[in-house]
Amino acid sequence: MHYERMKWWLNRHLSITRALQGGLLAIGAPLGWLLILAVDGQPPETAIRATPGLFAYMLFGTMSVFAGFGWIMGGHEQAERDRGLHDGLTGLYNAEFFHIALGNVVSAMRRHEQPVALVIFDLDHFKRINDDYGHIAGDKVLSAFANVLKEVFRQTDLIIRWGGEEFLVVCRQSTREELPEVAERCREMVASTPFDIGLEKPINITCSIGFSLLPPDREEDFDTAWKRTFAVIDYALYATKLSGRNGWVGVIETLK
Repeated sequence: MHYERMKWWLNRHLSITRALQGGLLAIGAPLGWLLILAVDGQPPETAIRATPGLFAYMLFGTMSVFAGFGWIMGGHEQAERDRGLHDGLTGLYNAEFFHIALGNVVSAMRRHEQPVALVIFDLDHFKRINDDYGHIAGDKVLSAFANVLKEVFRQTDLIIRWGGEEFLVVCRQSTREELPEVAERCREMVASTPFDIGLEKPINITCSIGFSLLPPDREEDFDTAWKRTFAVIDYALYATKLSGRNGWVGVIETLK
């Protein structure tokens, strides 16, 4: 496994990481015991042959205890971290997670020479929903919209609540031919889905979409390339709203 990928994986699975660390740390107990005996003049190999059961108990028993403790602590640490990297309302990743995962996404993109697409969504006239029906109804719409995105996009894509009524999706292994199809499928699904907000009759909403693609061979440095791509999708989203909302715009000039 590639070093950066392994590092990212261990960082995302803290229970396993802390269990491994605990097990390695526990090796110090039997080694320390052998060191004490060596200082007293008893060679380590003699001590092991004399009391193999005690040595095995100290080695595996201590490793098991430390690894188990590490597993439990890692689980608590992972839970705390996940709460900080997920949106509390929709359960999607938040912007902080995006910034953490971005380096791994770009490294994989360049390593496999595959482009990464950015798709941004903005719910049309969302303020009107809050004003007319209340913020609880607005929260239900946001949660339902998040579920629509989960249905459309793949599990390998990163779906993020960017803030307020804006959502961002990072699509790996997407092509410029696929993006318009995906955008239209999202637009159509949202427009045709009745959103239950707890009233007698569900409401209908629409969304505006902007997208672009970051090619793997772009010669710009990392920060410049992503800032440019974000500026492009913001422009595309703005163009969608100017054209009447409930649609999508992809700025294909950046796809060359």
